[in-house]
Amino acid sequence: MSKNIQMWIEKINQIHLPRYEELPNIDLYLDQVITYVNNAIKDVFILNSQLDEDVVTPSMINNYVKNKIMIPPQKKKYKRTHLAFIITITILKHVGSLSDVSLGIVNLKNVLGTSLAYDTFIEFIEKSLKASASELNHTPDPTYYMMPVSLDLLPLKTATLAFTSIMLTRYLFSIQTKN
Repeated sequence: MSKNIQMWIEKINQIHLPRYEELPNIDLYLDQVITYVNNAIKDVFILNSQLDEDVVTPSMINNYVKNKIMIPPQKKKYKRTHLAFIITITILKHVGSLSDVSLGIVNLKNVLGTSLAYDTFIEFIEKSLKASASELNHTPDPTYYMMPVSLDLLPLKTATLAFTSIMLTRYLFSIQTKN
């Protein structure tokens, strides 16, 4: 197993993504948002090319606002809710269109409310990442795969599983082509 993948597994085994109440409760400017979000979610991405680049850019955030996936900043300042949206969108856009991601976010917000929806997403993504890391360590843990969820949460669970499957598949394909 490569050193990069072993380091990723160790990071995932220790991962703690910010919960809603842990997100900054002060208004941030765009450059601060970019720095915060990139630092907060960099460990969920496995490929070197993804690690060397910013996962979130100003143009991406502007696109999220332009496409009405999230509300615009107020006086060029972003709030905690914006950060939750940006983190969620940035991860989930790897498994569906921005339109699909938007529909999923709206549905979860309606069912759970903003903070609980975000915290549930973070919990699910962490569990899914840890399940993938255990697969790579040849110690599969089916707990997350077998965890029952309500129909309202099933799209979120399958999206987080899809995200980690996509990241893992891209990594495995990349190392096979190098050999």
